[in-house]
Amino acid sequence: MGKTEFFEIETSRLKLRRFKDEDLNNFYKYRSNPDVAIYQGWENYTYEQATDFIEKQKAAKMNIQDSWVQVAIEYKMDRQLIGDIGVHTLLTPANEVEVGFTLEPSYQNKGYANEALNGLINYLFNELNKVKINAIADERNASSIKLLKKLGFKEVKKIENSYFKGQYVTEFMFELTKNDWNKVGVGV
Repeated sequence: MGKTEFFEIETSRLKLRRFKDEDLNNFYKYRSNPDVAIYQGWENYTYEQATDFIEKQKAAKMNIQDSWVQVAIEYKMDRQLIGDIGVHTLLTPANEVEVGFTLEPSYQNKGYANEALNGLINYLFNELNKVKINAIADERNASSIKLLKKLGFKEVKKIENSYFKGQYVTEFMFELTKNDWNKVGVGV
């Protein structure tokens, strides 16, 4: 399967890294915020859930088929956790991943998610040799859709009547191939 050790990626303002104990309070703060959770798979996030989650992520391995790993996004200026990116290595095909991202509201709309995803996408394609990255976004999540398109992701499927948090919603599936990424030159 290839590399499973965790990595660190530095961009101009951010460090992508493994979670650590010091992340707990910031992680819980944004995960328990209903405005952050609206398009995410969790609700009413508890401190105990945050503690368990970080404990598991501290030992998580990358690039294991059919598993999710969360990558911490640290703002280098104050060395604080500002968000995370989930990376799901698919069971089949194993050379594809799905990503999802979360950012503390006070850091949104400032280019941090774009910067973090750029660094991660380069890593996934160039170090882990993935050929495709998938993402799913609720149609109401305009900022995530805009970001995915800016990064070169293409909408490949509209999923209507997807049951999510007690209601039917429309979601869009996006994909970015290594070939398209290299052509666009976004990650160069």
